[in-house]
Amino acid sequence: MINVKNHKKLKDSAVSFVHRMLGVELILIKYGLAAVFLAAMIEADVIPVLAGVAAHHGYFNPVFAIAAASFGALAGDCLWFYVGRRNLIKKSTILQRIKSKAEILFQRVGHWQIPASHVIYGTRVATMTFLGARDSAVGRFVLVDGVSCLALTSLLFSLGFALSASVSRVLVNVRRIEIVLLAAVALIGLIFHLLGRRILQVNANV
Repeated sequence: MINVKNHKKLKDSAVSFVHRMLGVELILIKYGLAAVFLAAMIEADVIPVLAGVAAHHGYFNPVFAIAAASFGALAGDCLWFYVGRRNLIKKSTILQRIKSKAEILFQRVGHWQIPASHVIYGTRVATMTFLGARDSAVGRFVLVDGVSCLALTSLLFSLGFALSASVSRVLVNVRRIEIVLLAAVALIGLIFHLLGRRILQVNANV
């Protein structure tokens, strides 16, 4: 009986979430690409899916919609990066507590931490703020994050565009999609790491 109740709560929560997101889609349609840009600054996962659905129905040009959502996601990340560079944040108690562990993680994975944060729910803002606080190079950050935003946005937009009839399923399972993407990012990172080590070994033996 408990399982049935939990299942019903989960189902009701999913239905409520989908209804809210469909309401957001109407706002995007009403206010156009400017709304896509601004909304993507706040929610860079769901907005590309909704923009894809709207583009499928002819409300947006797909190229312009992807660009608006990608630049919106990048602008949101840059905002948190800028916040992290403020002395108030750098000297905050919370940052001082996590700084050493976060720095160890960064030394291990480097800028792969940026695309990984795009697909690990709840880590994106913290990652961008930390990178700003450690005075990471702005140009490199914008380049890596821009490519990551474009890649993820394009994928989610394409899902929304291609599966517009089943958008509710896409919205509910967007986190699962991100887990798959995380696995892909980890695999690519491992491949580059192994290739790098192999190249160093070959150069050392020459």
